Amino acid sequence: MKKYIRAMFYGSTKTKAFLWTICTVVFASIICLGASILGAGIGFTYVAFGGIVFAITYSQLAVFKDVSKEIALHAELESSIANRNKQVNVEEKAVLGDDNAYNHYTEEKMNKLFETYRVKKENYCVLIDSYPKYKLKACPAYIWSDKNHMFIMALEKKPRIITISREETGVLQYEKGVIVKDIEEYKKVKESIFLSEKFQTLYPNYYKNTVNGLTTFVKNLFVIAGEIRITTPSAYGVIMATQCRLELTDKQIDRKRFGGYFEEIYKEQLLKKEGAYTPDIYNEKLREHLVVLAEHEENLQVFQNILQQLVQYRFMPHEYAEFYMEYRRKLDQKKVCKRR
Repeated sequence: MKKYIRAMFYGSTKTKAFLWTICTVVFASIICLGASILGAGIGFTYVAFGGIVFAITYSQLAVFKDVSKEIALHAELESSIANRNKQVNVEEKAVLGDDNAYNHYTEEKMNKLFETYRVKKENYCVLIDSYPKYKLKACPAYIWSDKNHMFIMALEKKPRIITISREETGVLQYEKGVIVKDIEEYKKVKESIFLSEKFQTLYPNYYKNTVNGLTTFVKNLFVIAGEIRITTPSAYGVIMATQCRLELTDKQIDRKRFGGYFEEIYKEQLLKKEGAYTPDIYNEKLREHLVVLAEHEENLQVFQNILQQLVQYRFMPHEYAEFYMEYRRKLDQKKVCKRR
């Protein structure tokens, strides 16, 4: 309907005359029909129906095909011009030096970079919060690894490849309550034409905190290779690429109170809480730990205590505890039967 309305004002003389004639006759017929209903006389009814018959007949003339064709071509031309203008706008920003350094990255350019730098198919998006050695700050990146190295393709104004020994990437650390100095630190990534969608799930979560009576924002981070700080959701990609293990300090978990199995599940829960793991991934990891726990924990009471702690801290529902207690009993029965 919109394209016909546009044609009434911007089409050729022939098109405008055709469409305005139909519109005028239909409008006049409606007025006459309304007048007839209000008691103006049956003559108005005849005029109204006559006008409608004329409009229908007139619209079926051969000229209607030419008008429709012109309108369709005009709409196609408008669409083509709009798409071209959008592409030119992107290209101009890249050539003229748009203030958003990430706008020159496109899908085509990324494919070429992947080919040039031989990026593995198993690559992961991460957001590097900071990497002092290379002066990276709030930088989107892709990572992948081989047996000996982890590779980072940092997407600065010009992409940069950083190589790190796998010997340095075995441990993932956790930093809590890092003060945020710029609440819009990832603004340019979020506003970039191509990268915004790729990295939209990896931005940090900000929390309000009061220090000395002043309200400030803080965030939590993970650290790999001792100094590469990444947003917490980015930890999934780092773990998948390097098979690193998360290590916590004594301040981050009370080891005197909780045993080793609880700590391992606590880490999985932490990764879920910080957005690195989805609920499905967490549940899978949880089941793996519980099976190992049931099969290797010799003391039944200790096993039961651990399950109770996990339920108490809401790491799993009570139904899980009942299921794995039953699973443990069956294992114990099998062991007794073997001994006999």
